[in-house]
Amino acid sequence: MPYPAEHHHLTKHKIIRSARRRFNRHGFDAVSIDDVMAGAGFTRGSFYTYFESKGDLYAEAVTDVLTEKQLLSSDGVSVDSRAVNNAAQFIRDYLSLEHFQDIDGSCPLIAFPTEVLRKEPRVRQAFETVLRVMIDVFEQALQRNGQAARNRARAIAALCVGGMVLARSMEDRTLADELREAAMDVALSLGPWPRTTSDKRDRSRNPEVRSLTSTAGDDARSADEVIE
Repeated sequence: MPYPAEHHHLTKHKIIRSARRRFNRHGFDAVSIDDVMAGAGFTRGSFYTYFESKGDLYAEAVTDVLTEKQLLSSDGVSVDSRAVNNAAQFIRDYLSLEHFQDIDGSCPLIAFPTEVLRKEPRVRQAFETVLRVMIDVFEQALQRNGQAARNRARAIAALCVGGMVLARSMEDRTLADELREAAMDVALSLGPWPRTTSDKRDRSRNPEVRSLTSTAGDDARSADEVIE
């Protein structure tokens, strides 16, 4: 008796989540199909029922973050975030201490494998999809107000990804937190989102971070003409 369609979907989802955790922590090359399938509770033999290759699995693991954050529907359509606050919360979540510490569940853009991107067109397309959806979320919040809004949305996305990439690369934890929080501060200053006390909870413990980020809004406003 064949399994119902729901079983196929749930099994595939478990494999993708297992792959995402392992790819994030160990990288594409260090993770085998056997590792992924064992982590999901299955044997290697069923892998090709769901995926054509490890590259195909990696591409699906990359875009999984969009469905998890409800930014992409099951049929591949970008979800309208509508509320401006959704974009602001996205920035806060992306550059949060929790995201910094969550290696296994983090956004795949943070640990992108340049070698795989070069060799696997499907993976490169998946990375571009994630980035384009991020930009679209921010542009929606900026009310799609022409090229200026588009450029600003791109800058916010670059601050989110770049800020976390740099923070994760630092041995000095204090510097890592400063980079992450400064990127958040400037990203929020580029949109119509008031900062809240939660954005500043870590800065209150570090006067150097307060000094670094207190002028970020002014710097961003003075750079508006450049961005636009």
